[in-house]
Amino acid sequence: MPELSANELEPVLVPVPAEPSRIELAAIRVAGRVPGFRGLSASRRVLTAFRGSSWTMAGYSAGQLFRLASTLTLARMVAPQAFGLVALVNVFLSGLEMLSDLGIGMDVVQHRRGDDPAFINTAFLIQAGRGVIIWAVAAGLAYPFAYFYRQPAVLALAIVGSFSVLIRGVSSGSMWTLTRRVKVREITLVNTGTDLFGFLVSLTWALVSPTAWALVVGRVAASLAFTVVTHWISEHPVSLKWDPAAARDIFAFGAGIFFSTATYFLSGEAERLVVGKFVTLVELGCFSLALSMSSAAAKGLQQVIAQVFFPMISDSLREHRENAMRHYRKARHLVLMLSSCLVVGFVLGSKWIVHLLLGTKYASAGWMLQLMGVRGALELFTSLSVSMLFALGTSRYAAIGNVSKLIFLAIGLTIAFGRYGFHEALWVLTLAPLAHYAVILVGLRRRCAPALRSELGNFGVLAAITVATMLLAR
Repeated sequence: MPELSANELEPVLVPVPAEPSRIELAAIRVAGRVPGFRGLSASRRVLTAFRGSSWTMAGYSAGQLFRLASTLTLARMVAPQAFGLVALVNVFLSGLEMLSDLGIGMDVVQHRRGDDPAFINTAFLIQAGRGVIIWAVAAGLAYPFAYFYRQPAVLALAIVGSFSVLIRGVSSGSMWTLTRRVKVREITLVNTGTDLFGFLVSLTWALVSPTAWALVVGRVAASLAFTVVTHWISEHPVSLKWDPAAARDIFAFGAGIFFSTATYFLSGEAERLVVGKFVTLVELGCFSLALSMSSAAAKGLQQVIAQVFFPMISDSLREHRENAMRHYRKARHLVLMLSSCLVVGFVLGSKWIVHLLLGTKYASAGWMLQLMGVRGALELFTSLSVSMLFALGTSRYAAIGNVSKLIFLAIGLTIAFGRYGFHEALWVLTLAPLAHYAVILVGLRRRCAPALRSELGNFGVLAAITVATMLLAR
């Protein structure tokens, strides 16, 4: 294959948007009066960020609405034990995915050859091979996993659920290209449409047979719809063409991501595996519902960071580093305000929300939701810094931070479950993101020193708001 020049391969990551509407101009004027956003104008980047964020939140909100409606419908039809079973299956499959993640999509977004069909096709082949391996491993480990937790029903659920990983593994690279070009509207439509399909399948199944199978089958159906749509909208059909140079670059980038996501799973998602061993299925079911509800808002905002902030700040860093630092500070002020709103909302309103949506049989999920909401706010706050380090081309601080968090959890949960109880263990889970954040601050000091002072100031404000709100709720 002839070597292409950098100019031929370098994409325009931030498209030139159409003229701003009156609503957009009004929103930008209002935002310009917020401290930290003085002088905000309807520039190319601001409009792209505004529209991308709007579409991301609209799509994520719709997807979460589908999942929440499905979950709440099933919650009122079955016992909490069913959610405990599904929680074990989900964390089992998520763990296998994270423990083998190579950051293929992120590499396509940030790589100079990310628009090259040969590079994208090689990335697809690597992803497909990974999906087949994960499916085979999941099917093989389903029995020992069910035996370890002494839950025979998990066996069939895990085997069927693993097909979702296999199916998504052969989806095309069209979504990576859309993310690279910040085409959030198209990404949102694909994700929302496939989530809706999965929701309808889950709802139909739950009406006929209200069991844990409704959620598992819905997951597989959504994966199937996603894969079909990605191939339908793809600019280039997939093939068996392999580019050795592209493969080397993908695996080189993926080495750091592999370690980072593996440690992220062990220091975060694996908590349900640990908790599930020490509590009853009823407690695990309530805990899983609290996790799902608390993460809904935080993860939606984290998607904005991943789909809008990350590609745009990567582009900005290549163009003008000082401007990128200014953009980062403004984004940090916004994330601080959003994180603070999450803290106040969950701490003061969790028990009322649980009572209203789930009824008395899930009452114990109320205090769990308070703590998990605080943790979700902390994770949202730190995710911006992590994305900045990724945009700077380094993933080791995220990986080291996850190891630090894992050590904190291992020691904390051992003490909590050994000497105290479930309540103290949840406090350990709530504070664990701080162990990760401490390492991220070291990375910012070394790779992005001008932003560190503002970073510490913003964190101090969030900490003060959190303490004051929790004292008020006592």
